[in-house]
Amino acid sequence: MSLLTHYAEKRNIRELADTLNIRRVPGVLLCLLAAVILTKLALVSLLIPAAILYVVAFGFVSYYYPGAALMLIFASAPFQNDLSGGGGAKFSIAEINLMLTLPVLYLRCLVQKLRLHVGPILIPVLLYFVVCLYSSAMHWLGPVALISLVQMFLYLVVVVCVFCVFVSDIRQYWAGFYLLVGVGVFLAIAGMATKYWFIGLNKNGIAASLACCFLVTTELILSAPTVRLRRVLLAALGVISLGLLFSLSRGAWLGTVCGILLIFTLRGRLLLLLKIFVCLLPLLAVFWFTLPQPSRDYAMGFGTEHYNIKLRYESVDVAEGYFHQSPVFGMGVGLRKNYDATNLLLLTLAETGVLGAAALLLIHAVFYGMIWRAQKRIARSEMLFSLLCIGGALVLNKFVHGMVDQYWSRGAVMAAWAGAGMATRAYYVAMSRVPAPVEGWGTLVMAPQAELIRQVETVRAEAEAQI
Repeated sequence: MSLLTHYAEKRNIRELADTLNIRRVPGVLLCLLAAVILTKLALVSLLIPAAILYVVAFGFVSYYYPGAALMLIFASAPFQNDLSGGGGAKFSIAEINLMLTLPVLYLRCLVQKLRLHVGPILIPVLLYFVVCLYSSAMHWLGPVALISLVQMFLYLVVVVCVFCVFVSDIRQYWAGFYLLVGVGVFLAIAGMATKYWFIGLNKNGIAASLACCFLVTTELILSAPTVRLRRVLLAALGVISLGLLFSLSRGAWLGTVCGILLIFTLRGRLLLLLKIFVCLLPLLAVFWFTLPQPSRDYAMGFGTEHYNIKLRYESVDVAEGYFHQSPVFGMGVGLRKNYDATNLLLLTLAETGVLGAAALLLIHAVFYGMIWRAQKRIARSEMLFSLLCIGGALVLNKFVHGMVDQYWSRGAVMAAWAGAGMATRAYYVAMSRVPAPVEGWGTLVMAPQAELIRQVETVRAEAEAQI
């Protein structure tokens, strides 16, 4: 009887606690304590409680709405403003958002048994870092070497991994794409209105971001499911195009052209691209002749009388000098902080020699080999195919632009390797399939069951979006 009485008393206590909401008291006390702490911190500086609230809110969003977290990272990449407060390691809001996802990613790995992937580029990336570490050990340049190594690891490994595995449904990527289009329209209008100098952003940084926005918008137009959406995106593309043209950034122009060629090549629509170019040629001619003469001279000038060109020639001489001192292993990672490194290949040769440059080129070769293999198993009408196009175009755009401007800087490099992560996700989904015929380049022709397989793959596409 005593045991029954004991359990009865415990039940009555629980009922009383539920009636008085006593179980909520600890949570209420914690909230009150947090409010007091934030109030005291606000008396010191408003930035401290604001930062704490932002961290908590972003962590909540990352766990329950991972697509929204990736959207904020991807679409905030164009805002390259340094938020480090003058520290040695500079970072922007996109890097902050990325780092805030890592604890959530670790938690999801523990709870949901999430597997991390970097894709086929993992081996060449590791080879590249082996060369970087050896070169840095031979010629240690202090804190700048460590900062440069962490920066490269962040983009080549962390960003790719996060964007590859963080969401369970690939359709969640599209919110980031559409928000980036909106950011591109804003940057284009604001850039043209302020001569490409506003809120701490400069011409080259804005142009590099506009190039990314242009490529993403182009692919969204080609894959738009409705005419109305395509018209809206075409209007946005027109504004972004004007912003990109008036930026007079030749590196951004060249990177955009290469990205466009890749998208239309993957889709097997080079003839359509040629028709579009013929139609736009008169408009481009009008644009060119309406530019002031100084702007035309700037856009077409490659002589040393132009200050920016003179600086690039000087950077080439500096890089060649470092390279000749140690052609095989280079003079150590971190040289990019010592001069205006406006050529990615020469910078890599200077820092890590021939071996480092070969490893960096191998990373890109393996990445595009991955895209080529994946596109054989994905229909052009699938959302997965857009991930391949966007990822490939963004990486190529940044690589080409990096040959005439700084590569390892905030902004477009984040968007580029985020795109690589999304393309890697598409690759894993594609390689889990049985090869099926798809229209366009690199097709696999199969037996009379080809049409049936095509229909089955189309039905499966929606289900595999959840993988």
